[in-house]
Amino acid sequence: MKDKINLNKDNCKILICCHKPCELPPNPDGLFLPIQVGAAISDVDLGMQRDDQVNGEPCDNISAKNKSYCELTALYWAWKNIKKLYPNLEYIGLNHYRRYFSFDKKNYFDDAVVLSEGEVKNYSFDKTKLEKILSKYDVLMAKPRVYPYPLDVDYSVCHVSDDIKTVEKLIHDNHSAYYYDFLSVITCNNKLSHYNMTVIGWNYFCKYCEWLFSILHEAEKQINIEHYNTIQSRIWGYLAERLFNVWIVHNKLKIKFLNIIKFFNGTVHKKIWQIKKRIKVSLAYKINYKSIGINFFKS
Repeated sequence: MKDKINLNKDNCKILICCHKPCELPPNPDGLFLPIQVGAAISDVDLGMQRDDQVNGEPCDNISAKNKSYCELTALYWAWKNIKKLYPNLEYIGLNHYRRYFSFDKKNYFDDAVVLSEGEVKNYSFDKTKLEKILSKYDVLMAKPRVYPYPLDVDYSVCHVSDDIKTVEKLIHDNHSAYYYDFLSVITCNNKLSHYNMTVIGWNYFCKYCEWLFSILHEAEKQINIEHYNTIQSRIWGYLAERLFNVWIVHNKLKIKFLNIIKFFNGTVHKKIWQIKKRIKVSLAYKINYKSIGINFFKS
């Protein structure tokens, strides 16, 4: 048990990544920090913290890479710059403009609770529960989604298979201490915490960012995404989701998992092409794995 934690607007900031005008949740304790991602390549100023400036001045950032780095441009900005604004920061987090941690609603069959977009104004952020969590755990993460086969197979089903192989070799060659854990999480496991969402201590956060961006920076040199479509060009965000899980496991952090609340406008959009692919591949893998006595299908 850690000491009692008291979160306030000076020692904790949870980034809310926004790329377009959107309704934001109540922020009575001042812990949320809305941040415009991809600000450097946007014609719209959302009137909030930008991921390419500090106090209106240019700063160390990767904002212009937002189309491929997604919410990681906010993560990078915080790593390099947020202490200039909040020097007493002890905890840092990341949410999305339509995805937040659920402190009271649960979905036992999925990683998310789905609500309409208009309900974001009623989102209940429970500071007291978060303080209790951080007094017992090292990191808050999204409840894992369970897949019908290992994560490397799922990545290959929905993305470019060579990319995850490139990252595996980079870790083998440059971060060998992590290689066993990479294999454990990516090739021998079928559960994944998505969205790059978290609340974590500042010191852990800095160590993670140093590790993560060193890998992605090197991978950029080896992977040409010039001809990737809009979905696949989000490569670094997708890979970071997997790598965050690897880093957490390797460093043996104590994890608290929570459901995510997803706020959608109108009917929930389903990625039918992904679902069809996963069903087709899962049927083959279910047969193959059961034939050798391995069952990835227990949650």
